[in-house]
Amino acid sequence: MDIRVGSAVASFDEKGAYLRELRSGNDIIIKKTFDGTETHGGAVVFFPFGNRVKNAEYKYKDVKYNLPKNDGNNSIHGLIRNETFDYKKTENGIEFYKTFENDSYPGRAFIKIDYEMKDKSFNTYFYVKSLDREIPVEIGFHPYFYINGSYSIDYNKDLKMMNYMDTYFPDGTYTDVNFKNKDLSNIILDNAFYLDDNIVLEDEKHTVRIIRYNMPYTVLYNGLYANGDSIAIEPMTGAPDAFNNGIGLINLKKDQEFKCGYSMEF
Repeated sequence: MDIRVGSAVASFDEKGAYLRELRSGNDIIIKKTFDGTETHGGAVVFFPFGNRVKNAEYKYKDVKYNLPKNDGNNSIHGLIRNETFDYKKTENGIEFYKTFENDSYPGRAFIKIDYEMKDKSFNTYFYVKSLDREIPVEIGFHPYFYINGSYSIDYNKDLKMMNYMDTYFPDGTYTDVNFKNKDLSNIILDNAFYLDDNIVLEDEKHTVRIIRYNMPYTVLYNGLYANGDSIAIEPMTGAPDAFNNGIGLINLKKDQEFKCGYSMEF
């Protein structure tokens, strides 16, 4: 379904509360997938975990849970991508909602993803409430920002890259890096970072400011599935494998709520 506000047009799917594409006039802001795979374009929503869980298993309150193995021996990209959401259109956007429960998860949660559109900005909010008992929560988004030619990012605070014990999983230490205003088109990125600050993405034709709320972690990805014309700047509440390493993990007790999200100004 398409929703239009001013010159902005967004396409959505009730499966996964997925943002397929976002345009502002003739400019592509969030590009659609090039091969039909949702995680290769648009902006997928990740819950109850983002990124990967090592060996597709975790322990919570002394109970072991097994997740689907969909990335070798690991589990990736949460559990709601194939869930169908109820939705209602709002004055300037759309709101998706559902009660989530899964055999791979300790309890039930009510979740809501609220998209708000304006002519030159776009807001995404995620709301979760624990319904039964304490639950582990990590939330993420996977927006692919379309780029024209060379591109760079800017920010004000320190950018800390998470060091990995192997290809995908952090060891709890960080390395300070500086990507400010550097041409990223010749740098391959697939790493998680801690940066509690706004990010400005600039290419040869336009600028997008990305503002995050309660999401101080970020994955930067411009590898194979970015297809040479985008970069995924992924807001996260925690680190890869947060269900095991606890980095950024949110523990919601019964009836507790949490809200996070990000905005784009273009």
